[in-house]
Amino acid sequence: MAITLTKPLKIGLTVVALLLAFRIALPYIVKNYVNKTLDELPGYTGHVEDIDIALIRGAYQIDGLILREEKGNPKYPFLSIPETDLSIEWKALFKGKLVGEVVMASPVLNMVAGASSGSQEDPTMDHWTDVVKDLMPITINRFAVHNGKLAFMDFSASPDVKLDIHAMELVALNLANVEKVAKKLPSSVTVTGKSIGGGTLKGKMQVNALKEIPDFDSDFQLTGVDLTSLNSFIKAYAKFDVERGKLDMYAELKSTDGKLDGYIKPFFEEVKVLNWKKDKKEGGVLSAVKEAVIGIFAEAAENQKRDQIATHVPIKGDLSNPQTNGWKTFINVLKHAFINAFSKGIENSL
Repeated sequence: MAITLTKPLKIGLTVVALLLAFRIALPYIVKNYVNKTLDELPGYTGHVEDIDIALIRGAYQIDGLILREEKGNPKYPFLSIPETDLSIEWKALFKGKLVGEVVMASPVLNMVAGASSGSQEDPTMDHWTDVVKDLMPITINRFAVHNGKLAFMDFSASPDVKLDIHAMELVALNLANVEKVAKKLPSSVTVTGKSIGGGTLKGKMQVNALKEIPDFDSDFQLTGVDLTSLNSFIKAYAKFDVERGKLDMYAELKSTDGKLDGYIKPFFEEVKVLNWKKDKKEGGVLSAVKEAVIGIFAEAAENQKRDQIATHVPIKGDLSNPQTNGWKTFINVLKHAFINAFSKGIENSL
């Protein structure tokens, strides 16, 4: 017995078929759009491996995002993110606000010295902002990073320099001020991580992300770093190395209307620079003598009671051009050694 389809039923089935076809094609459409957006960023090439769509929860997932500098080191892409989830923040929707949240899993940001061309083709902040808006067309209110890594490398130095903060956890909340917090800095950011040499990073920030140039008030501390893990950095830029020592560092930074104010306060403890036999063998007698002189200065600048060297580095200026005061930094070294030792920790002085 033949079944006769009525005209409304035919139309309904056609619409369902078109919707199914669109749903099947949607990930490919979005993937092509994302790849086009990444490739249009000046000085960079980028692509994603796959896109997954979750229409019911208003989200899509980007898998295998890679962004490379055109003149960068091919082994170290500027940005790689195995998984990024972009979705509607339902909690905010219940408060009458359509905003989104972005969650990145295991992102790696590689900053390679000398990789950027430094030309007019390099991306500006407006370029980066446009990319974010294209990938997430609604305002972002929550941003999170799980197991992130921030690395700095300089292969033009001798020896090669490789530093990183890994196992990073970052959470930024209320970026669009959905909670209507009656504060000048309504958004909060917290970050933790580990550094090479076994250091521990902790930081927090209050920020007004709605301003064109965001205002912020932040403090950070990096503690328990084995100085010998930084020997490639020290030897490349200061031309000596250390045999032992520990680094603790504290910082406060504040910005209002693009004007930066703050300080960095490093503490070096139980530092030993000279190993005469080793340094003489590796760099000759002159190298060993130089490190002996550095060791004598370090001993003279050391606060003997605490077995530590410390200073207070003031930072002022514009966000685009922060300035430090070298003379005041040197005076603070002597102050810590001979007059009044600095205390570890955040000063809360801004």
